[in-house]
Amino acid sequence: MNRQFAAIALCGGVAVLASACATKGYVREQVGTTETRITQRVDAQETQLKETSDKAAANTHAIDAADQRLQGLDGRVTEVGAVANDAKAVANDAKKDAAASAAAQRDAETAFTQRFANRNRYAMVETKLVYFDFNKADLRDEGMGELEEVARALKADPNAVVELQGFADARGSDRYNYQLTRDRVDAVVRYLVQRHGIDLRRIHAVGMGKATLPAGEKGNKETFAKSRRVELRLLAPQS
Repeated sequence: MNRQFAAIALCGGVAVLASACATKGYVREQVGTTETRITQRVDAQETQLKETSDKAAANTHAIDAADQRLQGLDGRVTEVGAVANDAKAVANDAKKDAAASAAAQRDAETAFTQRFANRNRYAMVETKLVYFDFNKADLRDEGMGELEEVARALKADPNAVVELQGFADARGSDRYNYQLTRDRVDAVVRYLVQRHGIDLRRIHAVGMGKATLPAGEKGNKETFAKSRRVELRLLAPQS
């Protein structure tokens, strides 16, 4: 009886011991599984944190690049604004110049109209003749005395004016003679302006081309010589 009880007790102890061993193994297995899961979760979180950190760095880089582009755009906008301001200033200057030119032109037209309106208020004082050589526009020495008298009269009366009409003889083409007579009156104008300082506005000059011979006169050496001339008509305001 005692042996049976001992055997039962021994079997019971073995069963308890086996059960305890099984429990420890299970616990170790569960702990290992839990550690594995925790490790996996930690690794996954570290991976996510690294990815997040990389994304944050990439975003920071993108933000810096965008900021640089914005700064560049700001610089271009500033440059464009400066160019626009310069263009506006140039346009304003052009408008001012155009307005000034228009005003000057109006003044000139008004002065010309006034002179033309006053032309009939002048009376003839005297006429002088200056002759030229054939095919020449140079002043001759014998004509200087006439020019000196006209210059003195103009200086004596600041309101007096002089009209110049240039002529050529009947030889040559009309076009050539018009230019030749223009050159002859220009020579007289230069003498009065440069030598005596006569105001150019007081001199009215025109090239007439070929001179018309009086009725009945034929073209010869003498009539041709008289045709090659500039007539100076001194005019003074009527009192």
